[in-house]
Amino acid sequence: MNNLARQIAFFAVLIAVPVGAWAFVFQPRNTEIAAARKDVQIKLAQLEELREVESINADLEATLEQLQSALTDLRARIPDAAGIEDVLRRIAEIAQQNQLVVRSFKREKAVPAAHYTEMPLKTVIEGEYQGIQRFLYDLEAMPRITRILDLSIERPGAMNRGRDQLPEGHVRAQMTITIYAEPGKETEQ
Repeated sequence: MNNLARQIAFFAVLIAVPVGAWAFVFQPRNTEIAAARKDVQIKLAQLEELREVESINADLEATLEQLQSALTDLRARIPDAAGIEDVLRRIAEIAQQNQLVVRSFKREKAVPAAHYTEMPLKTVIEGEYQGIQRFLYDLEAMPRITRILDLSIERPGAMNRGRDQLPEGHVRAQMTITIYAEPGKETEQ
């Protein structure tokens, strides 16, 4: 029996060592490894979110640069008070180039807006219809922002006879040319 008890004790120790190793070493280690894997997955997800945010941020920076460039370009197209005089001079030059006679430039009251001021200019020009057409095309091609309102074209048969009469083939165009200027920099005359 002594031998049998010794064998049972030996088998009990033989079984207790792996069970004890599993219970006291491998099981806690597996729990730590599972927790570390879970942390790694969370950090990878956060890293992916960070990459997406960085991508959006880079896109926003590029968009912001484009918008600032567009704003700079737009501001370059909106003159200040000195630029208004240059624009008026350029309009008169365009009229002369198209063999037109400018009968009047009359400034009206400036209309302020949020980021610009509208400077309406009542204009009367006379000349051939093709010249007026080229004048309007050239006015549109100007680098400064302009807008034409209330355009009316009259031919000689529709006008009074007398001193307002135009030569044959000529017409009179009346319009309001709106020039845009930076607010606070325009001069009212």
